[in-house]
Parts: sequence; structure tokens; C-alpha cells
Amino acid sequence: MEALGRPRASKVPTGSVEAYWHMGVVTPAVRKVARRFSRQFGSLTWQEQTEAVFSLLEYGSDEAAHLAVFLLGRTVDSIESVAADVLGSMVERFRGWSVTDAFCIEVLQPLLERYPAAVLSMTTHWATAASRWKRRASVVIFTRKVGASGRYTQEGLRAADRLADDADDLVRKGVGWALKDLMRGERETVLQYVADLRRRGVTSVITLYALRDVRGHDRQRVLAIKPSSAT
Repeated sequence: MEALGRPRASKVPTGSVEAYWHMGVVTPAVRKVARRFSRQFGSLTWQEQTEAVFSLLEYGSDEAAHLAVFLLGRTVDSIESVAADVLGSMVERFRGWSVTDAFCIEVLQPLLERYPAAVLSMTTHWATAASRWKRRASVVIFTRKVGASGRYTQEGLRAADRLADDADDLVRKGVGWALKDLMRGERETVLQYVADLRRRGVTSVITLYALRDVRGHDRQRVLAIKPSSAT
């Protein structure tokens, strides 16, 4: 990648959560590149693949980071075990929420289907990590089809509970997103949990996001709940 040089690119303002620099390449085009080179990437050994991923992550652009995730996602079915230390090191090198979320959907969710015990153990440990992206990933793994399946409702609720009082806004939003999608798999159980969060006085960043798909009486009933008085 270094041989390519760095073209003039829009830089993200200092202090922004997204610390990547951008080449202006849209995500569908990055996916297309990943598809084009997936066979060559898949022919590499696991060590060679991880070295390539780390090199792309260190390059520092949003597009390179997404390319790393998409390439790994294209060959995730060939991963023979969950290398928690390697996967954790990847997440620690992320610089933004979009790459973190792509990693959850492209890599972690397929691994969860094949190695549920190992992945759940790994992400449970991430919930207490210093890295905001590890903490976000520990709950965003329960979004989309995983949440809607209803197969991981209890695991997802435990993950949400571990982070319900997290101080980081982007972690909180990840919790809300997970609850919203978990509700598609087991509506009443998750809706009751969101109601309990309202009673606990948990930030509305979480509960309002969780209720995005809820309408009518159920929504009004939960929103009417006030925090319980301390005893």
C-alpha cells in the first residue's frame, strides 16, 4: 500500500471520533475490490492473511480498513478456529464505528454461527476492555440477522446489560441498535427489558434507539415509564 502513496484526501477534523483519512472511494467500490482479490487473499496462509489485514489497518485510511475487513469476510469460512488474541488486536487498531460494525457483520457473525461458545466468550471479555471499539463490537455482534433470528436473545440481553451504563456515546448507540434488532427476534422479552432500562434511568440514547421500530400503545407505554425512586 505504501507504494501507492497517499493522494490528496479529505482529513477528518481534529478531535473527531473518525481518525481515518479518506481517499473518497465509496464503500461499494471497496467491496468490489475485495471481491476481485478474494481468491488471491484466500490462497494465503492464515498468518499471511493477518499480516495483510494489519498492514491495511495501519495504512490509516477508511477505505484500507474497510478493505481489510471485507477481504477477511470473503474468506471467513476457511477460518478453522477463533484466534481471540489476533481478532482482538485487529479491533484495537480500528479508528471508527463503521469499520467496527462492518467487522461484526462480515467476520464475527459468521464465526458466531460456527463457533458460538468461543466467540461469545471472546466478546464477553471485550465488554470490559479499554477499547471503545471492543466494547461496541461486544454488543453490535447481536444486530441484523443474528438479532432477528431469536437464537441469541438472552446472550444479547446480557451483552446489553454489561454496557447499559457505559459512558461512551458510540457504545450506547451500539447497545440501542442491538436491542432494536433483538426485538425482531423476541419482541416481548426485549420490550420488557427496555422498559426495565427506563425504570433504571438508563440514558435515552439507548432506549429511544431500541424503540425505533415500536409504534402505537407499546411505544407510548414504555416511554411513559419514569425512573424508579432510589430507596
